[in-house]
Amino acid sequence: MPVFDFDGVLHDSRKRAWRCYQDARSEMELWDLPDLAGPGDLPVVYQGVLSASLTRWIAFETAERFWKRHAELTAQAAADEPHGVIAELVAPLTELAAGPGYAVVTGSHGSSVLALLGRDLPAEAMPRVLLSRDEQGSKTDKLRLLRDRYGATAYIGDTGSDVRHAHAVGLTAIAVAYGYAGREDLLAPRPEHLLATPADLAAWCRGPAMR
Repeated sequence: MPVFDFDGVLHDSRKRAWRCYQDARSEMELWDLPDLAGPGDLPVVYQGVLSASLTRWIAFETAERFWKRHAELTAQAAADEPHGVIAELVAPLTELAAGPGYAVVTGSHGSSVLALLGRDLPAEAMPRVLLSRDEQGSKTDKLRLLRDRYGATAYIGDTGSDVRHAHAVGLTAIAVAYGYAGREDLLAPRPEHLLATPADLAAWCRGPAMR
């Protein structure tokens, strides 16, 4: 069973993430953080392990508070998103749900993720399991649980941190290059596959490994 990250993989939330980054930076008056000109600058801050990705500029504890506030703001803004699931991935997810099933592990709030998934997926095509920031534990802990309880085999993410979480529990790491992180960050932890576009991910979902 494959496991997907949500933002940057199944859903394109980069504009919302950038706006909320800028809002949280201003609200918390963290002027030492980079002033990002647009969504294309997100790789500047989405590097390495996300919990430590801002410690080049601010203290770890402050960074933790920043990302918590960022998650709150992005959840509040989710209702204004024009789309839910990336169009090329609707059919592959529906097919997976009818076969081996799939799961989602995300750093976003579960209610926002379910609402966005539900815009494009019928009830029978929703993930078998959704583990969000609302549940205790790290991504590594959640992937280990899915491996042991549901036979999860791969994690598909859009940051180098996602690749490391997958490898930490022996899962195949699939990195997508259309999300939040830059190519260098994605390749550093050596994912088994790097997919350039949503169409490439759709093809992987329909490949021999999923049959």
